[in-house]
Amino acid sequence: MSDLARIAILLGLWVVFEETSNRIARLRIRLADYGHVDMTSVWTFAAALVLPPSLTVLLCAVVLGYAWLRHERDSGMRAYRQVFGAAVVIASCLSARLVLNLFPAGVSATDQAFWAVGAVVVAMLVYASVNFVVLFVAIYLAVRPVKLSALLENRQDVTLEFATLCLGGLTALALANQPLLSVLVVPPLFVLQRSVLTKQLEIAATTDSKTGLLNAATWQHMAQRELARARREHEAAALLIIDMDNFKLVNDTHGHMAGDSALRAVADCLVHELRQYDAIGRFGGEEFVAMLSGVDQLTAVGISERIRQQVQLLEVASPVEGQPALIGLSASIGISCYPEHGAELQDLLHAADSALYAAKRGGRNRVVVCAQSE
Repeated sequence: MSDLARIAILLGLWVVFEETSNRIARLRIRLADYGHVDMTSVWTFAAALVLPPSLTVLLCAVVLGYAWLRHERDSGMRAYRQVFGAAVVIASCLSARLVLNLFPAGVSATDQAFWAVGAVVVAMLVYASVNFVVLFVAIYLAVRPVKLSALLENRQDVTLEFATLCLGGLTALALANQPLLSVLVVPPLFVLQRSVLTKQLEIAATTDSKTGLLNAATWQHMAQRELARARREHEAAALLIIDMDNFKLVNDTHGHMAGDSALRAVADCLVHELRQYDAIGRFGGEEFVAMLSGVDQLTAVGISERIRQQVQLLEVASPVEGQPALIGLSASIGISCYPEHGAELQDLLHAADSALYAAKRGGRNRVVVCAQSE
């Protein structure tokens, strides 16, 4: 098959996918917090493997240019950013092709399947590495300093990029050997796009946008489940209400952006100090809640004291360049326990809230158990 026929097939499949999934792609962009991984790697990586460099560059320009015109422009993405992104993708494609040429057999060598698969895997790693390194350097220069881990913390994006590259490799192998089989890549790609959107919608519906913790409604649902399990298995459980002290002063003195950074820092502290399966949520304003299953009163007090001390040690970097870090935060914590202070969630919330107000009246920055407030 000629190179022109291959690029025609790739562009044809891309147009079919783009038009049938355009609405889903728009929704994904709107729900993304910081940009998103699109599905263009399927076509650009496949082109890098089976097309000459000139046609690969052409395909990248057409695909990424059309993607910007079709939906990313409406999301507010500037044209120069798309041009930069296209340049990075082209560099990744050319690097992958260069590495591919070093192998003794190309992807069309059906009699040497081992070399073909090995070449595709190595090319995939090179493609992803060049893309990642250039992205990291660009972000570092624009918003320094940036931690390397910050680019890897969203595992969904990493796995999605890996999946699209795998589909791109399979598409290339199909084009090189049985071109008609490349049509089969579109249905799983469409399902993958929908599944990612479903996950984004689930996250948007269940999490607090500022802190990443469970929102109030989802937390109550999770807490009810944990309480029912504790009742069924005759286990103890503890409910914590963590409220930041004098938080209005933080907002008034340092600004609401600094206040939001402080909330995120406290949320991260809670996630770090509590167990992975504990239900942790933001209840509203500067108030957090946690349901700890299998935890008695004495253990709950120890955990709460540890949280209180860690909040005091926080140094929150100011979002405004040149401003000092925010320090001196503190939190008051109210505790109620099942079954001592109630059998229903609302009873435990009321008891913990009473303990919290006792902590506030007692001078703030302290832990109080419900029984101590009566």
